[in-house]
Amino acid sequence: MKSLLRVALATTIALGLLQFSTSASADDRRENDRYADDQHGDDSHRWQAPCQTSASNLFKACQLDVSADRNTLQAACKHIADYMDRKACESEAREQYSEGRNECLSQVQSRFEVCGLLGEYRYQDPISDPALTFINPDDVPSVYPANPYVSVVAGRTLLLRGGEDFEERVVIHVTDEVREVQGIACRIVWDIVMIAGEDDAGNVEYEPVEFTQDWFAQTDVGDTYYCGEAVQDYEDGIVVSLDGSFEAGTDYANGGFLTKAFPVAGSTHRQELDVGDAEDLVQYLDLAAVPSDEEGGENPAFSCVPGGCLKTFDFSTLSPESTEYKYYLAGTGFVLALNLEDGELTGEREELVCAGDDLSVLNTPGCGLEDPEVVRDLICQLVPDALCED
Repeated sequence: MKSLLRVALATTIALGLLQFSTSASADDRRENDRYADDQHGDDSHRWQAPCQTSASNLFKACQLDVSADRNTLQAACKHIADYMDRKACESEAREQYSEGRNECLSQVQSRFEVCGLLGEYRYQDPISDPALTFINPDDVPSVYPANPYVSVVAGRTLLLRGGEDFEERVVIHVTDEVREVQGIACRIVWDIVMIAGEDDAGNVEYEPVEFTQDWFAQTDVGDTYYCGEAVQDYEDGIVVSLDGSFEAGTDYANGGFLTKAFPVAGSTHRQELDVGDAEDLVQYLDLAAVPSDEEGGENPAFSCVPGGCLKTFDFSTLSPESTEYKYYLAGTGFVLALNLEDGELTGEREELVCAGDDLSVLNTPGCGLEDPEVVRDLICQLVPDALCED
């Protein structure tokens, strides 16, 4: 059934892409139209579907990338002397090509769905809205109210646990530093993911997985804006990828609201839009939710009862099969995330373990770290200037 649906989807998309013909005559006509529009500073006389057009362009780009990867791998296969190894390499190229095409289809379907959800409009970065007033994060909460769900208050520190067996530890720390992005002050927040384990002697050790420097700004009414992020993915202690990094206003990347201070149930908005690299969205499902038994129940350390938590549905058009439900407790912030694959709960959770006003909270019994100094040592080793005094 899924294969039939994919064929139907592929046919629908192919038909939809016919309007974007790449023939020389069609290109000439569009170029003439664009030239006329440039002369008059207006293209309103022509029907526009910017969201679907963007999705279609990205679909074609994805197909070209997949084909290029297949051809590159096939070229490498030709140099393998052993016949069986060469055939195995060619089989791998075909398999990767098939998986890549399916991923392209999933992404374009998700993008078209977002177009239907948000409407056919050109996305405008909220930072360009003259009606919004962005403030200095140092004035929160003394002058302006804090966002109840995502903090920009210096010192705020959270410890989370996650992974299939809760082997991951995540430290989120709001620094007292700011980074200027498009003229606004964005608070630097570190999001540090580690895997807990033991060395040969049985001592606890932590291996870095991802170190991300997030940049958050806030408006005078408390909405938290996402200025961008610098991502470092690790394998065996070595940085292997910077994928997902972006800065609003650079290379056509756009920021967005991370979390509204007063969200409306049922509403959806982009959190970022750097096409092809960062395409996260959030939908507000419930303003007073409590995790159900089917979801595994509440976070035992931070209950949503009695007032309930904000529940969101977080997703990305880059990986539409992997989504999350998130719960936020007003005044505390994030308390729980539930992973979904193809719309089904996987049972994997991420929970807030402890929270405090500075990094010293990691030393408290409530955080449950067997050796908090090992965590601090790893953080100081990788980002000494940001988080360590000496």
